[in-house]
Amino acid sequence: MNIKKDLGEIILLIDKNYFLIAHDKTENLWRVYKNDKSTRTESFILKAFVNAFAFFELIKMKRYEHANNIWKLFKKYEPLIDELNSINKVEYKNIQELIYKKRDKEKK
Repeated sequence: MNIKKDLGEIILLIDKNYFLIAHDKTENLWRVYKNDKSTRTESFILKAFVNAFAFFELIKMKRYEHANNIWKLFKKYEPLIDELNSINKVEYKNIQELIYKKRDKEKK
C-alpha cells in the first residue's frame, strides 16, 4: 500500500501547525492500515503519529499532564519507524523530524 500523497499532505499540515487536521487525516489512514493484514504492523507508526498530533493539541489547551501521557504512546511506537522496511519510510522520517522540531519550539 502506498500512501505517499497523503503523507505529503500531512507533512504540509504539520509544517503549518494544523495538528488537528493532521491528526484526523492520519487517524483515517491508520484505520485502513490496521485492518489490512499486510500493513497491520506498519499501522502502529501511524498510531504513533496520531498520538503525537494529539499531544500538540493538548499542549494548546494547557492540558500538560494528559499531553505527557499521550507523548509516551508516541514514544512507544516510534522505534518502528527505523525497524520496519516500508516504502513510506522517507515520509515517516520526515514526519518524525517535524514532530521533534515542533516539540522543541513548544519547550522554548
